[in-house]
Order: sequence, then structure tokens, then C-alpha cells
Amino acid sequence: MEHADHRRYYTDFDEDCPRCCLDAIDGRSLEAADLGLTWALEGLVVEHPSVLKRHLLGLAADSPELVFPSHSRRLDIIGWAAQLRHPDRFAERLPAVTAVLVGVARARDELSSFDRDAREVLDAFQGRAHRVQAELWHHVALLTVESTPVAIAGLRARVEEIARRNPRAWADSLDWLFAVGPRLDDLDVVVTLTLAQPRTSVGAALKRSSRSEVSAVRRRAAGVTALADGSSPIEETLLNALSQSVDARRQVFPRPLEHPSSTWLSSFELEDLVRGGVSAAVREFSAFVTQSGSQDEEPLTAGLLRMLEKHLATASTAGRRLAPGAPQVMLASRQETKHAERGNGADIGITLDVAAPGRLAARTGDLVQVKKAKALIPSAPNSDSWEIDAAQLTTLLDRSATAAYWLIPDSGDVRVVPAKFLAAVRDGKAGDTGSFTVGHTDIRNSAIGLEHYLTDLITGLWLGGGGAVLAAASGHDPRNRPAFFLRVNVLLPFLDPPGRGRLLR
Repeated sequence: MEHADHRRYYTDFDEDCPRCCLDAIDGRSLEAADLGLTWALEGLVVEHPSVLKRHLLGLAADSPELVFPSHSRRLDIIGWAAQLRHPDRFAERLPAVTAVLVGVARARDELSSFDRDAREVLDAFQGRAHRVQAELWHHVALLTVESTPVAIAGLRARVEEIARRNPRAWADSLDWLFAVGPRLDDLDVVVTLTLAQPRTSVGAALKRSSRSEVSAVRRRAAGVTALADGSSPIEETLLNALSQSVDARRQVFPRPLEHPSSTWLSSFELEDLVRGGVSAAVREFSAFVTQSGSQDEEPLTAGLLRMLEKHLATASTAGRRLAPGAPQVMLASRQETKHAERGNGADIGITLDVAAPGRLAARTGDLVQVKKAKALIPSAPNSDSWEIDAAQLTTLLDRSATAAYWLIPDSGDVRVVPAKFLAAVRDGKAGDTGSFTVGHTDIRNSAIGLEHYLTDLITGLWLGGGGAVLAAASGHDPRNRPAFFLRVNVLLPFLDPPGRGRLLR
């Protein structure tokens, strides 16, 4: 059969004659890039399996989504594999790719109510795939789509355990692991570094990957090879790789010669964790306000607290990957009825529990009022100004002298102002006994970002208090219950000895 006109005749291929397919792939034609040409590409399996592997590997590296490709059908390797007519021939010539297909299909089937392509791939390939390799790829595929910190920690631990017990399975999959590595938060780098020196199979696989014809795989392998060049102990090599991943999430980096921490906890790690996590939450909240800022203050407050929980948990998890003794910050929030707020004028009651085993323990609380700008109210003037209820402000300060207002501007970038300052503005506005308005000019020199406020609250100990303040913040006073409760738990496994700060990281 003549295949010179294969561009014109889209389906005119002979599966037993891969020459035109080979030419098309090498020429990067549109037909070859389309995984819809299932049978034509399948013709490469017997004579040119490495070419087909390279083609599929390149598509996987280019696709931002491995399990559920949503942008283009041509990147859906499960939909492609479901159409193969000779799975036995494919599995025999490309065993590693077969294990990837089965693992990804399992993940897709697990996450979908029903996926016909995934079921067909499992029926055709599950009995032909290497069991451990397929299990490894099941968890890797789930890890590429998981977003919750707790589930991510569990999946990472399972992948690491499989790799440690079965280094050959990791070595045989290394090209594919590097292809999807950017979606694994550098887990491929860390595990490969751990295994490359003691396990010759992984070291040899790393050398092969560094010569891959797929540029994304080759570049990632070259980076791992540079880290594992043998000039440093494996512990230092791993620390370098992990610290690069964690430093990418820091609020401020690099930090050269540091002075001793000025806070009572003497922990730069904790300060950085809080600032970085809260900043990430505020960025997400700003985008949320852009879309949904017209909502009432109650759902806006609930959304902000959820985002704080999520991002501080993520930052805390990342820190513990670098060092088991890193600080841990855990947030939990719950909501009362809106009616409860009227008792003491508080939207949020914050309780803080800090523990450094064998050294110190502290429990404090404080109160917060949340106000959104008039610019976010459809019927109000389009300006960053906030209406403050004078009686509510008085009640709030009666409970806590360090109470604060979280002011949400049109941008969604939360500003924190001391309630005492707003009381001073009120007292300076003669006759404003009911409510008064403060604008951007009024607060511009007194407001701070939410990341700085929460850092001061958690690490400074000059905000909040015990006794009546703690009782009100934790909801133990039945006459005065906030609308929301935010509980912050901080654990410092290691703390500097008294009187000694940290000069160098």
C-alpha cells in the first residue's frame, strides 16, 4: 500500500507497515500528534517500540493533566489505549508503558462514577502489567490530581514505600516519573536521589534518562544527576533538594545573616510559615472577592477562614518534609448562628494554643470584627470605605482592649486595624453616636496586612489575653458568643535554649 498521501487520506494506514507512521512522527505532522490514529501508531509496536514510547512519553510530558486531560483529546492516553486491537503485542513490547496505563486507568476509574475507557484499559491490560509497577502508578496518578494536604501526605508516603521496597519498579518507570515530575511536587527528585547511590538499578536508569530523546525528561534527569554528583553526602544532597522545594514557598527568600528572633517564641521558621501561608490564603481570597464580593460578610468570612486553614496546613506540611522538628500550625474553624454575634459585637473569636514540650505552654484569645467595603455592596457608593457601628465597637473593646477589625477592600486584600484606633476616630467625629464611616485615607497609616497581624498574634504574645477575653473568644460566655470560632494550635518540637537566638539557618 502506498502511503505518500497519508496527510490527505486520514485513515489510510496499514498497521503492519509502520514506515509512514515513523515518518509522520519524525516530521511532527498533525496526524502523528493526534492520538486518534490508534491503529496506525499501534503498527510501530513490533518494529519500532522505542519510537512509540518516545511519542507517548512526549505527549505525557506536554500534558498538564495526566488522569483527566480536559484540553485536548489528543493527550488522552487512556482513551487512546482503549482502542488498541492487540494489547498482548503492546504489553509484550512496552511493559513499563503498560504499567503506567493500568495505574492511570485505576486512578481514573476510582475517581469517576463510570469511565468506559478506563474500564476497557483495565480489562485489556491489567493481567499483563507488572503488579508492583501498576500499583506505583496508581498512587502517582492520584497524587497528580489530589489537592488536600492530608491525602497528599498519605499518597506520598505510599509512593515512597513502594519505591523503597521495589527499586526496580521505580527504575523501570523513571522516564515517565520525570515526565510528570512537575505535578509531583519534586517527589520524583527526592526518591531518585535517595535510591540512586545505594541501588545500581536506579543509578543506571538515571543515566539512561539523561540521554532521553524527550527534552523534558532529559532536562529533569540532568538536574537530578547534578544534585547526585557524588561530591556531597546523600543527606546533604537530599537537604538541598528539599530546601529548594520549601524555599520556593517562603514569604521572604533568600535570608542571609539573620539576627536572633525578636519574638517570644524565637522561631524564624514559625514566623515564616505563618506569613507565607496567610499571604497565599489572602491571594486566593482576593480572587474570590473579585468574583463573589457582593456576598454578605458572613459567607465572605467563612470563605476566608477556609482558605487560611488550607494554606497554613499546606505550608506546615511542606516544612515538616524538610525537617521533622519544624513548627506545626493547625487551624480549625466553625460557625455559630448570626444571631449569636449580636451579643458582643464579634464576628470571630480566635483562641491560640502554643506548646513547646518541656519548655512552655500558653493559651490566649482575642476578638475580631469583619467589615467589607461599600464598594462591594451593589447599592452603595463605589469606594473603599467602611461603616462602623459605634455601639458594636464599644462592646468589642469592653471585652478585649486588643480586638481588631478585618477590613475587606474592593481588591480583597484584607487590612487589619486595631479597634482602639477606630474608637479614636469615632471620638474625633463629634456627634457620631450611631455609626460612622472610615475611608482609605483614615486607615492607611494604621492598617497592616493579615499576614502580619496573625504573625504578631501567634508569635508576639502582645495581642489577646486570658480570663474574660479568652472566655468570650472560645464561646464559654453564654451571653457573648462570636459568629465564628477560629482555633489555632501551634506545636514547636524544638526551641532554642533561653537567651539564645538564631544567627544562621
